[in-house]
Amino acid sequence: MSIELAIEAAFNNHITGLYDRLSQAILSADGDEAEMAAAEDRFASGLAHETAVKERAKRVAGIS
Repeated sequence: MSIELAIEAAFNNHITGLYDRLSQAILSADGDEAEMAAAEDRFASGLAHETAVKERAKRVAGIS
C-alpha cells in the first residue's frame, strides 16, 4: 500500500469513528436539542482536526 493510500485509509477510518460517535450521541440525546447541537459541534471539530492532520501528513510525505 502506498503512503498516500495509507493516509487516506487512516483518515477514512477516523471519519467513520467520528460518524459513529455522532450517531450514538444523537441517539443518546433522545431529542434534547442542546445535546444534539453539542454532538454536532464535537463532530465538526473532529472533522476539522482530522482534515488538518491528513493535510499535514500528506505534506510531510511529499504528497500534494
